[in-house]
Amino acid sequence: MRKEGLDLYIGAAEQSMQALLALAEAQQSSEPEEDANLRAIVLVGVTGDGKSSTGNTLCGALDAFAVSGGLSSETAGVAHRDYLLIAEEVVEMRVVDTIGLHDTGLPAEEVMRRFSAFSDLTPSGIDVFLFVVRWGRFRPDHEAAVDAFVANCGESALAHTALVFTGCPLGAAELAAALDASAPESLRRLLEKLPTPPIGIENVSSPERARPALHAAVQAVCESNQRRRYSNAALAEARARHALTRETERAAFAAAVADWRKGSGPVIVEREYKQGQAGP
Repeated sequence: MRKEGLDLYIGAAEQSMQALLALAEAQQSSEPEEDANLRAIVLVGVTGDGKSSTGNTLCGALDAFAVSGGLSSETAGVAHRDYLLIAEEVVEMRVVDTIGLHDTGLPAEEVMRRFSAFSDLTPSGIDVFLFVVRWGRFRPDHEAAVDAFVANCGESALAHTALVFTGCPLGAAELAAALDASAPESLRRLLEKLPTPPIGIENVSSPERARPALHAAVQAVCESNQRRRYSNAALAEARARHALTRETERAAFAAAVADWRKGSGPVIVEREYKQGQAGP
């Protein structure tokens, strides 16, 4: 592999990353304060697991978000709904629904671009990500969705994330026992990184019980972070790192192909993965 060409590619990628990080710092210093009291919740998950239905339950409305009935996400980009949570005090809430992370009708890169657009609706940061998974087997597409989420938002996003099992009739103790007995290793690793235990809800049969459970989970995550939010600067930094990794790999591949075309021998492209890091 020709080192000069590879160094040129990597240098350009590093310059792009520095520019993105500078932009992130500028955004952080200029984030508006008008929605500082607005509690922002972002829904995350694969298509068809009840993400939009969970948004409807949070809002207390059946039609706040369109619900998907098939393999393709009804949420083509991002959608949001604001509402008031009236309890001991009145809290302004914003729920942002995102495209399914494994939407079968779009390329993966386009899905992640649309997914990350939630930052436009949460300029002061995100209080909680609700990662929605249908109760049952924790499938490979769930693992891939977690990897994609971490790759695009950074490991720090997990400290602001609660896991929500939809279609789950189990109470807290029963759910904990079931996960302890049969959760796969990939799910156990995820649970270790989350600030609060997962919850199980029934959006269809028991929305009146699911709604307070969801709000209690949101409150618990907020308290675990002492109400510090996940920032859009963190999102920009994570995406910059992800972009640098992809550009470096593409540069290595391009240089390897160039050497192969010159007949310099077999081509080997080395790729290093950290635990929990998604591929390109």
